[in-house]
Amino acid sequence: MRKISVLLATVVMSAVVSVGLTGCQKEEESSGAMSETQEAVNVETITVKTSSFTRTRAYVGNISAAKSVKVIPLASERILKYPWENGDFVTKGQVIAEIRNEVSKKGLEAMNAQIKSVDAQLKAAERELKRVQSMYESNIVSRQNLDQAQDGVTTLLATKQQLLATLEQTKLGLDYSRVLAPIDGVISNKNSEVGDIASSAMPLCILNDLETLKVTMNVNEEDTPFLRLGQDVSIRFDAFPGENEVVIAKITRIMPYVNAATRTNTVEAEFKNVKLEKTGQYKYKPGMYSRVQLNLETTDDAIMVPPIALILEPELLAQQLTGQSLRRVFVLKSDNTVEARVVEVGEYSGDLAEILKNDKGGEKRNLYPGDKLIIRGHHSLRDGDVVNDVTKKEDQAVAIAPAKPMPADDTAAPQNETAPEGKKTQVEGS
Repeated sequence: MRKISVLLATVVMSAVVSVGLTGCQKEEESSGAMSETQEAVNVETITVKTSSFTRTRAYVGNISAAKSVKVIPLASERILKYPWENGDFVTKGQVIAEIRNEVSKKGLEAMNAQIKSVDAQLKAAERELKRVQSMYESNIVSRQNLDQAQDGVTTLLATKQQLLATLEQTKLGLDYSRVLAPIDGVISNKNSEVGDIASSAMPLCILNDLETLKVTMNVNEEDTPFLRLGQDVSIRFDAFPGENEVVIAKITRIMPYVNAATRTNTVEAEFKNVKLEKTGQYKYKPGMYSRVQLNLETTDDAIMVPPIALILEPELLAQQLTGQSLRRVFVLKSDNTVEARVVEVGEYSGDLAEILKNDKGGEKRNLYPGDKLIIRGHHSLRDGDVVNDVTKKEDQAVAIAPAKPMPADDTAAPQNETAPEGKKTQVEGS
């Protein structure tokens, strides 16, 4: 009986183990079948279109007066009058300073006295000439006497002319004691006061014409081929951060050389200043910090996409060359599968990014008009994945607006980023 009981127990345990193994096997097969029929990811897309895009560059500009003149005295003597201070406005021809010039005054007096003496001698010599000429005509004196009388008059006339020339020179030296404003302008950099000794080696001040200002910027040499005289540039001032006002200036000078140390080309653009009615002061001042936007070339068939569609991957960072910005995008195919593509990103303009052509000017692209670009739900996609496009028809039909020029205070997107530590992919703009 004991043997029969043991045998029955063994049979029962074998049956239980067999049923358990069969159940596990069926559960594993069921789990595998579910993984193979995983539900498709929902994505949203936009239709790629072309638009006009103007490449821009932002530079820092230095503001200064378009016309600035150093007022240099020509007389070296003590300053007697200098009633102006920095910020005062003077008109052309107005006396800025008076400098003592006693030497010229004494010389002027001496010249006038000598001229009077010569005039008296000249009158006497002319009377003598008339008397000798009359005697010569009566054959009383010889020809030699007449020539001597004429020579006396000629000599005195030459002496008078020399004294008159010296007198004008002395007057000119006296005029140097009065320093006149060469232009209308505002006094700045006043270096001397009453009682100082004026010197031609040091300007009394600088006159700045604030009616017209100029902005000076150092443009990278690769941007210089797109510059031309008369071209408009946009200026924004940090002194007025709450204003959307943009000042338009025109390029008036492009230096014909590049700075060998910085590889930049100095460019100047002029604009009219604004005079405030309430204060009578000019709004923009020399020395202000400004941001200048230059418009370079315009592309009529540019492809502009939202940065959220661009995926940053460490592998692409390792592949890109200096100056390149490679990103991965996913395009929805007609069979609802996705295709991964690598694109090169150009410049950013507002909420859009430019996709460059592969061969820098050719027709080959990695994105084409009509492609359905995935902009949401693409974080974990792989090439060939099946997805479900849930984009609303009205959203999908909306064309991408033409790209607007980048504001002058924006900066271009970085070209050589490194992926954040611990993350394999990152979506642009997220």
